[in-house]
Amino acid sequence: GFDPMGFSYAFDIRWLREAELKHGRICMLATVGWIATDLGMRVSDNAAFQVNTIDAHLSMVKFGSMAQMLVWLGFAELFGFMAMIRMYQGKTDRAAGDFGFRALYPKDEAGQVQMQLKELRNGRLAMLAYGGIVTAAVLTGKPWPFFAVAEQRVGASSSRSAFCGSLKTQAVRGSAMAAKAEMERSASLPFLPKPAGLTGLVGEEVGFDPLAFAESFDPRWLREAELKHGRVCMVATVGFVAEQFMTFPGFTPTPNANEAIYSANPAGWAALLFLAGFIESTSYGGKMTMLDMFEGKRDPGNFEFGSGFLKG
Repeated sequence: GFDPMGFSYAFDIRWLREAELKHGRICMLATVGWIATDLGMRVSDNAAFQVNTIDAHLSMVKFGSMAQMLVWLGFAELFGFMAMIRMYQGKTDRAAGDFGFRALYPKDEAGQVQMQLKELRNGRLAMLAYGGIVTAAVLTGKPWPFFAVAEQRVGASSSRSAFCGSLKTQAVRGSAMAAKAEMERSASLPFLPKPAGLTGLVGEEVGFDPLAFAESFDPRWLREAELKHGRVCMVATVGFVAEQFMTFPGFTPTPNANEAIYSANPAGWAALLFLAGFIESTSYGGKMTMLDMFEGKRDPGNFEFGSGFLKG
């Protein structure tokens, strides 16, 4: 019951626990990384990496690594944010901080509660430890362990914790959660619910729709667009390579395929646009909107092109 500032009255407790676990996990990694760097471990022999831990941030900014790290971390944060939104909406029984990783995770409920408690305690310790490490490094200007530390004997902690809630309370809560009807989760992203609207489509067993497009648009239209873009890109890839060796009549030979768009004459562009527009307008029999495109039970992407060769 530790909440002296009353944060749980002002914020959703699930959001607070999510933030606590995230910061704890980051600090556990950061603590190990700081100590490993001070002990001489490097990920590369590049001169940019041959600096002390305090100067590492500025060195990585100059080297260009921070931008790449920002992109990948932002990508991970996006999925985490979507998982939290689904959790708040009640579309999944996901617990705060659960991203579906089950490596070394106990099978029994009591073991799971113990594992969660250990992660929480170690995360809190790591947040304090990392703050202390950074402070000591800046004040002393030395690598870890900074100065001599006398060995101290620490007593074993109690199996119950008023700080985190007793095991009995946690077990009761876990039983209540297990008693609920288990919600279906996405096979590809287990921290998100199984997407609605993909039933009957190829790939539905994967359950990949993290932005929930299928809830806002007709999934048949989405599959139609996906297949069309895939087919266009397959043809474009072949054309990009073949353009260096062959040229259509009326077009200017251009060895560099990147410059072909600038060297094509207006008549050629007009012919291509006309052909693309003709195919686009006639393939659907004049029905080109989501409202009438699939009248007659037409399957997405099926234009009956070469279907006689596919019947087995």
